[in-house]
Amino acid sequence: MKINLLVITTLSESMNKTYVEITSSVGAVAVFIILIVIVNTTFSAYAAYGNVVILLIYVISVGLIGLKLAEINN
Repeated sequence: MKINLLVITTLSESMNKTYVEITSSVGAVAVFIILIVIVNTTFSAYAAYGNVVILLIYVISVGLIGLKLAEINN
């Protein structure tokens, strides 16, 4: 998680805040979808539990990204 926040900070220095918000949102959703596909194909017996864990990870990561974006000035 620390690496992702560092990437956002580095990108924010050279990009507009709007572009950082859009790319981080699209990236978070893409990772969310990829993780759901991986869990449902490899651990089909535990897919329900895996989906809950993935949703929890997604919510926490998007929250951390949002907190970091709030610190960035326009």
